[in-house]
Amino acid sequence: MKKVIILTVLIKTVVVFIGSAQNISAGNLEHKVDSLVAVQFSDGQPGGVIGVLSAEGVLLNKTFGIMDMERNSPVDNNTLFDIASTAKQFTVFAILMLEEQGRLGLDDDIIDYLPGFPGFEHTVTIRNLIQHTSGIPSTDVVRLFAGWSLDETWTQQDEIDLIQRYPFLNFDPNEKHVYSNAGYSLLAKIVESVSGQRFSEFLAENIFAPLGMNNSLVYDERYKEKELKGAAIGYRRAGENFVPFSTTEDFNYGGGSIYTSLDDMVKWGQALFSSAILNENVIEKISFPYNTLNNGDTLFYTYGFYSSKHKGIRMVDHSGGTLGFRSQFMIFPEEELLVFVLLNNESINSRRIAMGIVDLILGDKMVQEEVAQRTEIEPDSEVIKPFEGIYRLPEGMELTLHLEKDTFWLHIPGSGKFQLFAESENKFFLKEFDAQCTFLADSDGKVTEMIWTEGGKDYISPRVENPERPTKEELAKFAGRFHQPELDAGYSVNFEEGTLTLYTPETFMKYLGFDSVDLIHMRDDVFVAERWLGMIEFTRDDNDKVNGFIFRNVGRLQNMRLAKL
Repeated sequence: MKKVIILTVLIKTVVVFIGSAQNISAGNLEHKVDSLVAVQFSDGQPGGVIGVLSAEGVLLNKTFGIMDMERNSPVDNNTLFDIASTAKQFTVFAILMLEEQGRLGLDDDIIDYLPGFPGFEHTVTIRNLIQHTSGIPSTDVVRLFAGWSLDETWTQQDEIDLIQRYPFLNFDPNEKHVYSNAGYSLLAKIVESVSGQRFSEFLAENIFAPLGMNNSLVYDERYKEKELKGAAIGYRRAGENFVPFSTTEDFNYGGGSIYTSLDDMVKWGQALFSSAILNENVIEKISFPYNTLNNGDTLFYTYGFYSSKHKGIRMVDHSGGTLGFRSQFMIFPEEELLVFVLLNNESINSRRIAMGIVDLILGDKMVQEEVAQRTEIEPDSEVIKPFEGIYRLPEGMELTLHLEKDTFWLHIPGSGKFQLFAESENKFFLKEFDAQCTFLADSDGKVTEMIWTEGGKDYISPRVENPERPTKEELAKFAGRFHQPELDAGYSVNFEEGTLTLYTPETFMKYLGFDSVDLIHMRDDVFVAERWLGMIEFTRDDNDKVNGFIFRNVGRLQNMRLAKL
């Protein structure tokens, strides 16, 4: 085993074996990885660890930086890192072990394994939880909208209680894939219900101990009164300095809260390659999409991993992020390559480092993705003028396009305006992000709709003619105080100087940096909230009076209803 000191005494790299997964020499690999790290890291900062494995052995072990800046303690092979959502794979493997033993079925109703749990309006299966298709809102976002501090003590029972307290689904099961930490908390609860053991005990007995992962643990309520020894402190950048930014009061598990080390993750990666966990080819099982949504769309989330392709090569991966920590875990099954990065410095981009390593090792096998080359033309303003107007996207967002001194502008409510550039007489593109719009006319030559293209998908957007806008008197009727009864959360809508403004709980200012957003009218009783709060739709009673509003879609939380007081 060869140990090389690079950059400082705080950076150690060990190259044990170079397998057939790459054509780069050991010396070049360690030198180039040092360069990748040095782009984002400087001596004396919080750092992390990097592991690179092939099916034949370890390609690279690397530690760098400080685990505890107050004590100036360097990261080493046994330093513990909070791997956040990268821990979801361990939860899935616990479930798959129980399935292999015939103690549960992935398509069973979760209520069968949760005694006393009231359930939901629709049947939710274990597989729905695994693939994030249950529709259960993610509790981290629910807590934010409830106005509950994310810094206070939070236990597994608190988590389960919240899921029961707010029993509404974002959508019918298997209708969409929307990430939910709550679903993985329930998976951990199912493991406990079926096994009769604490989740931490089950993982220790069935995964950690058999594989020799002697440092790995589930951070649960045992650590309320017990010191977690050997753990890195999470940090975030504050100007030129770094400040501690990790919570020690979150004891909820299933979706995260696993601490592990470089040496232990190497052992875990070797177990995945050798299928030492289940009696089947584990890498193959997690690598290939096997299920579809109700509409027939393929699900690319398999068993705790996303399945995709990177420059033509199949990849399964998952990232993790929590206060002060970042992690990345990825496998290239056909190339038998595994890379992971664990950090206690949230200012370092773990995915960028991992992808950089992969590109170094597999570069000669990759197919460079073609970037669409768009040729800009300069049409006369008279050609553009018929395209001016308002166009409504399928979910209700209205985009406004207009000419201003021969420049064609797109206005996105709550996001500002962006210049459109012509590439043909009826097709335009943006330079700020990858999106295009194509205008279509009827048989009389009148422009009636726009096709908005983003993320490889087309969205038919009809033109809105002479949209009705509410008067100041009508806008004022939307104002008032609003309440979410299940969460006991209060919001208010004020009408000031002709503008409706939504005021949010204190948690928004604490974690997101704002406490109010203006509401921009779209149509009827539908508004768009600035920032990222999306569509807000007011509701009315039988007498046509405003009686509440709905947050339509804020990602992991959808269709949350509030009543007007």
